[in-house]
Amino acid sequence: MKIEEQITVARPPAEAFDYVSEFANTAEWDPGIAESRKLTDGPIRVGTEYDVVALFRGKRQAFRYRVTELEPGRRVVLAGESDQATSVDVIAVEPDGAGSRILYSAEIKLKGLRRIAEPLLRGTLAKTGEEALAGLKHALDS
Repeated sequence: MKIEEQITVARPPAEAFDYVSEFANTAEWDPGIAESRKLTDGPIRVGTEYDVVALFRGKRQAFRYRVTELEPGRRVVLAGESDQATSVDVIAVEPDGAGSRILYSAEIKLKGLRRIAEPLLRGTLAKTGEEALAGLKHALDS
């Protein structure tokens, strides 16, 4: 299942990227994330890891995310895994007038027999993505 969303924010690209690429911030703006904690010391780089607790349909799901690609100031890719699913999140920031356009995509795959439920969850995941980006826009425009 793939979610793709984009928003435009008033912050300049460098500021927007610094905030959104720090995945420990996701609990501040994404209502679907209960907790997010950086595990790796130092600046964000390929290999930086995070523990993230997602909320999905009232249940907590613990993920371990790892930065797999990084183009500083421009694009970050994180791969996450839980007992029940995997996710690859791509966040890109580009200039848009005086502000920034943020493009966010997530490719989510359920594990095992749960995969047969994927078509039934598309609408729920799309709504979750919309709510997350609305929260990000609010955080960056405040």
